[in-house]
Amino acid sequence: MQFQSEAYATALEGDLRALAQRARDFASDGYIRAQFDALVQASDDTGPNDRARVADELRAHLRRNKLPIVPAFRNLALVSVSGEELFLAEPGDEAWTRGLGPGAFGDADWYSGLLPPSAPDRPPMLVIATPLMSLDGDRRIGNLLVELHPSVWIASAIGAMRGADSDLSPPTLRLVDSVGRTLDVPRVLLERPTPAITSDLVRSGFGLRVREPTRESAGSSLPTRGVFSARLPLAVNGWSVETELQAQAELAAVSGLQARFLLVGVILSAVTSLLLLFPMRFLARPIAQLRDAARHIREGDFSVRVPVESTDEIGELSRSFNLMAEAVEERAERLQTAASALEHRKDELRRERDRLNAVILSMRDGLIVLDAEGKPEVWNAAAKPLIDILESGGMDLGPHRICQTAAVDAANGRPGETAEPTSKNPCVHCLFEPSAPPRSCLVEAGASVYEVHSTRLASDATGRSGRVLVARDVTDRVAQDERQIHQERLAVLGEVAAVVAHELNNPLAAINMFAQMIAAKLPEDSDLREDVLVIERNTQTCSRTIRELLDYATGSTPEVGSVDVHATLQDAARFLRAWRERKGTELVLELDAAESIVVGDEVQLRQVFVNLIMNALQAVGESGRVRVHSWLDERHLVIDVEDDGPGIAADVADSIFKPFFTTKPRGEGTGLGLPTARRITEIQGGGLELLDGRPGHTTFRVRLLRGAA
Repeated sequence: MQFQSEAYATALEGDLRALAQRARDFASDGYIRAQFDALVQASDDTGPNDRARVADELRAHLRRNKLPIVPAFRNLALVSVSGEELFLAEPGDEAWTRGLGPGAFGDADWYSGLLPPSAPDRPPMLVIATPLMSLDGDRRIGNLLVELHPSVWIASAIGAMRGADSDLSPPTLRLVDSVGRTLDVPRVLLERPTPAITSDLVRSGFGLRVREPTRESAGSSLPTRGVFSARLPLAVNGWSVETELQAQAELAAVSGLQARFLLVGVILSAVTSLLLLFPMRFLARPIAQLRDAARHIREGDFSVRVPVESTDEIGELSRSFNLMAEAVEERAERLQTAASALEHRKDELRRERDRLNAVILSMRDGLIVLDAEGKPEVWNAAAKPLIDILESGGMDLGPHRICQTAAVDAANGRPGETAEPTSKNPCVHCLFEPSAPPRSCLVEAGASVYEVHSTRLASDATGRSGRVLVARDVTDRVAQDERQIHQERLAVLGEVAAVVAHELNNPLAAINMFAQMIAAKLPEDSDLREDVLVIERNTQTCSRTIRELLDYATGSTPEVGSVDVHATLQDAARFLRAWRERKGTELVLELDAAESIVVGDEVQLRQVFVNLIMNALQAVGESGRVRVHSWLDERHLVIDVEDDGPGIAADVADSIFKPFFTTKPRGEGTGLGLPTARRITEIQGGGLELLDGRPGHTTFRVRLLRGAA
């Protein structure tokens, strides 16, 4: 029933699509478009004879060349865009063009619903509309309306169906449009063979009846007992095809076969039971026993056996199965014994591992086990900070004694133990190389220092071995050692400063006294007076420096007061003028700060600026340039000392402020200049820092507390 309904729906929809395509073909006829456009665009001064001639020629063309081609087309009409011009191929039949919806005069194809007959002797109607374009295709000049004969359309579609079974009674066929009108199709159009579309029966529309929508038909139809029904849509125009078939009439031919089939089934069942009795007894039952025994073995019951009741192939198969079951049971017992032993050994290993983990976790020292590739494999909580830094690549290693000895031997060309040549630090190779001998190193990991002992593990079966590392946090010990060394250096510095003060203060006092005597004897306008004053100030500076050296060791306090930094910088520039002129270097003072008064010790600040400017002049060498720039921030007077020298390497930038550290050649620096300068600025409420160490842009920044002018 479903297949027959789909066949009807497919045939009707396909034929309707073909009719719509024929209508579009008519609308694309150049002669029709040209003649109708001429009628629509004709002016009032056109003679009536010419208009009548054009209309007669167009009507003759439609009657002779168009309508006879498609039997389902009953009449054709051409309508202008405004709807005022109406041209019929068969005049006198205008009723079917009235009451059409606005879609019939639009820009797209349009299908009407079921239209009642325009006269009692006429069948129901269906109208197809398609736009009519000008010859150049740039505008719509109207629409082509086609009056379709429903009975011819239905008979043509049903007659073209192939594969339909002529032995089946035709169903009841109805067409339902989009608003619910129903067209009852007479059974005579569905009979085989289908009446010819040129017959009077088809052309008259006999039996076609349009029923208006009712409340019952508006909802979904309910199935009726004893009736097969189906409803399928027509996608082309939104209609539906409904088919119904009486089940009793169609099944009457086969209703008597039920008893016959039942009798034949009973007889066949009895014969089959007799035929299968002996195979079931001697073949199926032993095989079922084998199947059940195999299921028991699969579930783990290896003690199951099957009875051997014959000497044929089935009996031989049963004996072989029993032998296999015995072998499987024996091996399963051996495997169970081995599994129990392995489980016992596993428990012992687990207990040993737990004891080892407890020992490792209780260790205050970090423990790291490396695999044969040198990668961490096991570690405890104390070693977690070291592991994190090791994985991030931020570990710094201090060279140990053997690495230093090997490096010296390699530099002197003597044979000996050498480190990895491609490694930046040989200690990395010594600690983490699996095949290296035992080693020890100090490792800086962030702010902590670890003493790491590395030992090679025993080789495994493949000859590969790992390493074990024990790391102890010695940060406090190293800090204590550094403080002790610093105190020892300060003690030595104090002794040296005392000797220097004793040996130099007397000569400096004499130089200062004679400089004052010379200044007193010189006229006020003498050119030598400024030079003598420079000698006097510098002897005082030397005396003050000696005292500062003692202060650095003993920690004396400065003499704080208001200091004009710009005047101090200019004084320092005059002090270094002779040295600059001899070396050919340039010193530029850019004193842009609006206020130059700070709170501090003038002599100590002069010492800071002389130290920084002298270091910069020494760094740039001949033809170099040093720039001193002052500016203000919210609380401080800032002085930047910039030079275009070779810069300061990044690996020593953190050490230049440590006492006794110097990058100058031996004998040219004590390593106290920058530490003393930083201590002076910090004591006086400011600070000193390395702002930029790049070559050509080395900049030191001094910050001093601003004071009242």
